[in-house]
Amino acid sequence: MTVTDDYRRLFDLEPDAIACPFPAFARLREEAPVQYVEETGVYLVTRYDDILSIVRNPEVFSSKLPTGPHAVAELGRLLGELRAEDPEIAELLDNDLMAGRQAVLLQADPPDHTRQRMLVNRAFSPARVKTLEEPIRAICHRLVDAFIGRGEVELVSEFAVPLPLTVIAGALGVETDRMDDFKRWSDDFVVLVGNHKPPKDRIADYVRSRHEFATYFAARIAERQAEPRDDLISDVVTATIDGHELTRAEMLGMFNQFLVAGNETTTKHITATVRLLIDHPDQLALVRSDPRLVANLVEESLRLETPVQGLYRTATRDAVVGDVTIPEGAHVMVLYASGNRDDRQYEGAERFDVCRANAKTHLAFSQGPHFCLGAALARSESRIAMEVLLDRLDELALDPVRNRFEFEPTYVLRGVKELFVTFRPGPVRAPGAGS
Repeated sequence: MTVTDDYRRLFDLEPDAIACPFPAFARLREEAPVQYVEETGVYLVTRYDDILSIVRNPEVFSSKLPTGPHAVAELGRLLGELRAEDPEIAELLDNDLMAGRQAVLLQADPPDHTRQRMLVNRAFSPARVKTLEEPIRAICHRLVDAFIGRGEVELVSEFAVPLPLTVIAGALGVETDRMDDFKRWSDDFVVLVGNHKPPKDRIADYVRSRHEFATYFAARIAERQAEPRDDLISDVVTATIDGHELTRAEMLGMFNQFLVAGNETTTKHITATVRLLIDHPDQLALVRSDPRLVANLVEESLRLETPVQGLYRTATRDAVVGDVTIPEGAHVMVLYASGNRDDRQYEGAERFDVCRANAKTHLAFSQGPHFCLGAALARSESRIAMEVLLDRLDELALDPVRNRFEFEPTYVLRGVKELFVTFRPGPVRAPGAGS
């Protein structure tokens, strides 16, 4: 088996490869840290320093196709087939409110990206996030209250999904009674992220969700244009770039990214952190003995179980990474999850260590201009979630019967579909109580 065979298994979504891609990443780091995979037409970059050199250089490595060329090509092919086969889908595509939009945020390059970030940075600043901490804590307690009497919980659906969805809905200023819709839209929007061969019916779902999402948020845009409020939608609606307001399509593109990024990654991170602690009782004991370690626990779990395993860049001109020449127009995948386990950056990189001094240097939020806009919010949500869970739940364990540890079918977003946890209820605390 060659050094790229393992990666091809991951690209083809073989369950064992998705569940544990890390040996493949380690082989690539040692044998071919910048490796071209002919079958996928992509250069894989797996070492920490090489990844930094790319993400900090947007002039040479564009973010216009962050989820990769395969997703774009496959989406175009399937949409063409659906248009010909299904009159409903054809009508929705002909009336797409998000069609023709310019690249925003994740898909944008400087200087457009720089201007766009300036519009929304305030909404996600550490100071703004600080004001959300008590509401986040209250949400966590409310969610725990709903299951604590049972002594068991399916953590993904009952805690890790509703927490960030509720938080981002509050930040946007939209109704929390649409949570099921928000989750369904989010799931459908990421169907092609790290999965280049989705079933055609899932693309039909994507089109319907795109239409529902755009219709709903277009109405919210119109409301805020008439009467702005103190929320993220109003911040975007009333903002200008070089004296010009954003188009409706650009606004919808931003709200799409806020919804998806605001819940998918945090859901996966909270779930992975709980599993890491249960699998490492010595580290769990350390955190319980010193709650000040929770903040570093969050960083270490982000490093070790990176929710976004990697994203793509496109070379705008010939460039050298490591000792490999990347030709103009070539696609590069920066594997954050591999860089985060690079022994050149982290001593004993495969080891879970809640006391690791340099854990915060991880690449889970990327680096450079595209450093995650919501990093402060994600960190706050995860930290408070762990504080509340560790306060309220004792004797945490994984259910030995129901857990199958089946991962989502994607090589980009890493997370299990379900996690069944048993526990003994700890002391009851009032919502909003300190931890």
